[in-house]
Amino acid sequence: EEKRQEWLLSELRGKRPLFGPDLPQTEEIAEVLGTFEVIAELPSDSFAAYIISMATVPSDVLAVELLQRECRVKKPLRVVPLFERLADLEVAPATMSRLFSIEWYLDHINRKQEVMIGYSDSGKDAGLLSAAWALYNAQEELVKVAKEYGVKLTMFHGRGGTVGRGGGPTHLALLSQPPETINGSLRVTIQGEVIEQSFGEQRLCFKTLQRFTAATLEHGMNPPISPKPEWRELMDEMAVVATEEYRSIVFKDQ
Repeated sequence: EEKRQEWLLSELRGKRPLFGPDLPQTEEIAEVLGTFEVIAELPSDSFAAYIISMATVPSDVLAVELLQRECRVKKPLRVVPLFERLADLEVAPATMSRLFSIEWYLDHINRKQEVMIGYSDSGKDAGLLSAAWALYNAQEELVKVAKEYGVKLTMFHGRGGTVGRGGGPTHLALLSQPPETINGSLRVTIQGEVIEQSFGEQRLCFKTLQRFTAATLEHGMNPPISPKPEWRELMDEMAVVATEEYRSIVFKDQ
């Protein structure tokens, strides 16, 4: 991984072409390059961000930045790592700390970063209790890392529609986020399975936006308290037991 980062950074800092027209292309390579070529052709406002599913290491982000440059994307998309599984959430702060320690990267993102966290896959990987606690801890640590490097962090919540996929009442869900993790801005996914009940009619649109706005303001003006040390210890113990029991049932035949 360190060698991969070193090579990617040397290419990003340089100007030489990464590959020529005679590059041998597998079906997978052709698909990836084709995607970036489409991004380069269409207006920049056609896209919001480039989300990296199952992100784990800094090179995941750096590779996308290099491909955007190589495919001549005039206005590069924001690159958003999506940390989904339990192990990925645990290493997310270290991954972002490494990226923020790179001066080229800080200048490139203008000290603004989005990080997406996955509710559905973390729940499938470790069970609801452990996933919820891992998501909470990851956000706390990510905020600390961002503060250390002077980065404006926006959390992107990949919530599903059902409870098992991170769904639930919007207002309560936002108010339950750790202190200082919203700070007036956040992004969320609205799944197709619930989009009609949130945005199917004009009145529903306004009501949904009111819920998000009210919860965001309330979280900032009246932030939730941080868990006491003894609460954290108990949650840590419960999460370990819950993960073991969940995996023993769900993955026992594997």
